[in-house]
Formats: sequence, C-alpha cells, structure tokens
Amino acid sequence: MDEYLSYLATQTTNRQIFLLSFAPDFHSFRRLFHALRSTWARLGNERDSSGQSHAGLLPFANIMVRHTLVGFQHISSYQSFLAWLTFRPGLEALLMIGKFVDDPANAAIWKNRQANRKSYHECFSGGALESKSFPQSAAFRQILGRLNDDFMHPNPNFAYRDSTQRDQGNTVLLEIHFFDRDLELHEAHILAYLNLLSLILGASEGMVNNLCGPSALAPPREDYSKQQNLRAAKIAAGNDSARKVLEELGLWRF
Repeated sequence: MDEYLSYLATQTTNRQIFLLSFAPDFHSFRRLFHALRSTWARLGNERDSSGQSHAGLLPFANIMVRHTLVGFQHISSYQSFLAWLTFRPGLEALLMIGKFVDDPANAAIWKNRQANRKSYHECFSGGALESKSFPQSAAFRQILGRLNDDFMHPNPNFAYRDSTQRDQGNTVLLEIHFFDRDLELHEAHILAYLNLLSLILGASEGMVNNLCGPSALAPPREDYSKQQNLRAAKIAAGNDSARKVLEELGLWRF
C-alpha cells in the first residue's frame, strides 16, 4: 500500500481503538474541555467590578482552547509526540494572558515585538513569562520549557526517542516511528495531558473569578488527580520513562 495511505488508515484505526480502550478518558476530556471553554467565554459578556471588559484576552484563550482540542486528537491517534508539539502554542498563549493581566502595557510590548525585540524577550522569555495573575504560572512555564526541549528541537533525546535500528544482513535499517509503540507510555501521556488540562482549568477559573467574580452557574468539577491517582501511581512505579512524563508534563506528585 502507498505509505501515505497506510499512515491515514492507521490513524483511523488507532482512533477507533482508543475509543474502545480509553472511553472514560475520552469522556473526562470532553467534560474538562467544555468547562474550560465555558470559563473563558465569561470574558465575552461579563465585566469586572470596575466595569471594565477583558474581552481582549479572548483571542489568546481561543488559541489555547484550539490547541488543547487538536492536541488531544493526536493523543487519541497514539501520536503523543504530536500532541505536545501541537499543545505548546496554546500553553504559551495562556501564560501571555497572565502577563497582560499583570500589566496591560505588556500588550503593547507584544504588539511591537518586531520593532523592539529586546523588550519583547525581556518580558516574554524564560522566567519572565511567569505572572502574578495566573495561578501556577511558574509550574506551567516550566512545562513550556520541557516541551521546547523534548518536542520542538531535534536534540539527541528527541532524535533517538522514536527511532529504532535493525540489522538486515549487511544493511542497517534506521526507522522513525509515526505512532506510539509502548502502550504503557502512551497511557502515561493520556494521564499527563488530562491532569495538566484539569490544573489549567482550575487556574483559569481562578483568574476569571478574580476578574469577574465567582460564577453562580459553574457546576461542581471533578477532581481528576484524585480519581486517577492510583492508576497513575501504578504506571509510574513500573516504568521510569512513564514516571518522567507524568511528573514533568502532567505535574503528578507521588
């Protein structure tokens, strides 16, 4: 079969397998994602205590929502490396929101980044991307750095992670894999992605509540970490690579 058609067929099959194997995780994502969209949507029709609108933050929230959704689509295709690669711009947009709320003047620095790149890097690079307004921004900013190292740049760990070498007579075959092969590691990526989403939802609710006041319409939210702690701990105990994913990307604490 043509290599591209084979790839598309495997993607379709993997999504069907995912829905059969991880239906509860799929439904957890749907609930978390809906709550995240509803939380940020408040900025479109509510104002803060001084009557100010914060609708200007919505484009960045929408970037985060879009990349969160598409990233999970890659998780459900057993392509974890693409999930985090896709999610990264959304996480950066989320951190930028905190900087804008800290000081609206930071938005002007962002808009003029081409004209004054020095000011832009001083304001939005490294630890400077952490903010006072967005809860847990320091932890989320550290994840952004890990995504840069592990999923953006072809360093040695990146280059060898999804590759295998196989001897075939006098020939050496080097292969790069398009789909997750270690099922336990793939499950760790699911748990990391959903736990991080749950933490982002909590932080988002905190920021929006600080701006607009608590929402009387917000339903009780599931504690994903508490619900899945035993499952995550079991995987972490038996697989060092999975533990690294859970702790460094999903902020699980064992």
